[in-house]
Amino acid sequence: MSSRQSSGNSEKRQFWGLAVETWRSSGMSVRQFCTEEGLSEAAFYFWRRQLSRAAAQSDGTSSSDGPKDSPSPFIEIAFPESHTAALELVLTSGNVLRIGAAADGAVLNRVVAVLHEAGLC
Repeated sequence: MSSRQSSGNSEKRQFWGLAVETWRSSGMSVRQFCTEEGLSEAAFYFWRRQLSRAAAQSDGTSSSDGPKDSPSPFIEIAFPESHTAALELVLTSGNVLRIGAAADGAVLNRVVAVLHEAGLC
């Protein structure tokens, strides 16, 4: 697998990891969430299963013989105590992404690239 393919897969994992976490906190059914966000239900279920398996393997809770030390597909996010943001992006889905003044430029570029690839901005 080329590094470009690996990078694309990593971005998809990040996107779907964020989508699954957003769905979990939304209180919506998968069908309703996917409809509102413009996502394929089949893709959602596929990625939810893939991410769950990857998380179980990295936690060492999987019964498979796969590697136990693979990195988690989820991105750690620290929420600032202040609700002020230096930058606020309103996505085409209607969701708002607030970015603090201390955000790293490289990380911000990657986030925007993933959102753009997913058609959310």
